[in-house]
Amino acid sequence: MKLLFKPFFYIFLLILISLSSLILQERKVFDIRTLVQIDPLPHTKELIAQKKYAEAEEYLGYFINYPYVSKNPESQKLFKEIEVKRNSYEYQSEKVLEGIIDGKSDENIGKASALVSDFLIIGDIRDLSIEGVNFYNDKDVDSVVVALSSLGIVATITTIYTLGATTSIKTSISVLKYAKRAKKLPKWLGDTLIKQAKIAKKTYSLKHIENILEPIYKLYDKIGLNQTLELLKNTKSLKELKSLSHFSSKFGKKSPVLLQITNNRALQYNKELSKISPKNILYASTYGEDGIKAISKVGEGKFMVRMGQKANLFKTAYKGNLNPIFNYLLKHIPSWLLFGVLFFGLFYFMRDFFVVGKRLIS
Repeated sequence: MKLLFKPFFYIFLLILISLSSLILQERKVFDIRTLVQIDPLPHTKELIAQKKYAEAEEYLGYFINYPYVSKNPESQKLFKEIEVKRNSYEYQSEKVLEGIIDGKSDENIGKASALVSDFLIIGDIRDLSIEGVNFYNDKDVDSVVVALSSLGIVATITTIYTLGATTSIKTSISVLKYAKRAKKLPKWLGDTLIKQAKIAKKTYSLKHIENILEPIYKLYDKIGLNQTLELLKNTKSLKELKSLSHFSSKFGKKSPVLLQITNNRALQYNKELSKISPKNILYASTYGEDGIKAISKVGEGKFMVRMGQKANLFKTAYKGNLNPIFNYLLKHIPSWLLFGVLFFGLFYFMRDFFVVGKRLIS
């Protein structure tokens, strides 16, 4: 009876060893037990307390369609309150004036009014006059504003001369001037603009600066001013600026929040994520930077199935009826127990092989 039972015990032990090895191997690549979805409510409330309603709606809106947030009554209530506030006549009127007077705003309507004034040559002349007065009175002169205003005048002249062919260049300059006022213009870009403005003054041409202004216009055209500014402020070189232009074409207006909640991991893993659907990348990002790391390490199919999102898979051949069981074990069985099974199993087989070998030799 014992001899009949032993083969079945060997098979069972082999299955346990194999399963333990598979689970430990997958945890070595990435342990999904560490993943926790981001709760957007605390940060949203912080933004509201700072009266940054546009940022609050953008941030909460990033998560609002996912069940773990949408099924929370507090999330829905807060999102509605933000919408009502932003759509009120009093609030929008205040933002229009803010854009005209201060030349900046956190709202689209205020930004639009600021950009319109900058797009016209009147805005450039006004800014040059202000900086000229500062120079005359021995006050600090903003060299970047002077550079942008000079470039703006050249762009206006060439736009008229080319019947609007350089409108995109003029728009990019207006966006950059806005970024400067909003303190979202990176230093490397400001230094570059000062140098290029000197060349533009001498040549009355903007050809030498088109490689910088073109990706900015593409960003602005694709995702709007607010998102462009958020992406622009974190760049460190022209190469990064161009890569952001490509990145934003994939994720659109969600790009800034995606980079924010993943600590720029989404951009760092851009190459690894190129074959993964944007929808599933956005879902992975709700787990923060670890979510992006996980989906890039274990693959789209495994990640979505492991997180219980098999219905969201678009291009995957990942199948298996036993997967729910494996998934449960992966999440709940402690690693020490798996190592215990491995050591016990290997010790048991080694002992039996040693006994059999000893009998054969004797």
